Amino acid sequence: MHKSNRGFTLIEIMIVIAIIGIVITVGYPSLTEYMKKARRTEIASLLSEQAQILERYYSRNNAYTNATGLSAGNDSYTITPTTLTDQSFILKAVRKGGSPMAADKCGDFVITNTGVRNVENAAAGVTAKDCWGR
Repeated sequence: MHKSNRGFTLIEIMIVIAIIGIVITVGYPSLTEYMKKARRTEIASLLSEQAQILERYYSRNNAYTNATGLSAGNDSYTITPTTLTDQSFILKAVRKGGSPMAADKCGDFVITNTGVRNVENAAAGVTAKDCWGR
């Protein structure tokens, strides 16, 4: 009896590699954008939380200055109060260089004591609503 060893042909292997390449080429940008959207949602939430901390401080002290307990940000953004006076504040989340968000289309996030949410240094045509999700 003759036993036949049958395996995959070179053509079959090349077809599978081509299909995998096409799937990765189509899927990778979607995955990358999904991850960036999650990071944008995280920083928007953190900025809103920081604004609430400042509002609680203001309700107890009638001023925003000298507020404590503010976050410095996360792995992708640095949060800084660009304006912190007795009667107003502006918090800005600036993208960190070298992070996955360094070249993000939404740029930097801004929130004020009046509740205004905005983006700075965003790509052309990108609005605050696109980035903040509201």
